[in-house]
Amino acid sequence: MKILALIVLLTGCATTAGTPTFSQLLATAETADDAVVVAATQALNAGAITSVQAQKVLTITDGVNAALTLANTTYQGGNLTSANAQIAAAMAILVTVKGCLAITQAKQSLDTCLAPVAK
Repeated sequence: MKILALIVLLTGCATTAGTPTFSQLLATAETADDAVVVAATQALNAGAITSVQAQKVLTITDGVNAALTLANTTYQGGNLTSANAQIAAAMAILVTVKGCLAITQAKQSLDTCLAPVAK
């Protein structure tokens, strides 16, 4: 639930009731996934990470994208609770990877930072 609250704060979009819809959460997560790919590409181009490390990030974001597709399928099947949990888990991974890329810019090890999510 903390991740969902973070998503709400990060999106800034809300319905009249103040709670984002599933579609809004999914769109936010998809945008975050794209942003991580862009950040990894920029880090690679800047020489902050190696091509092997960039590939590791892309593998993670591909997995997140698959999880988001599963979340949407779950939602379409009528299980909003599980779909929201899947989005929250995906967002937690993206937040970790984005943070790891930021740390790497400070010349700390991307591999060590990604270890918990690169399984």
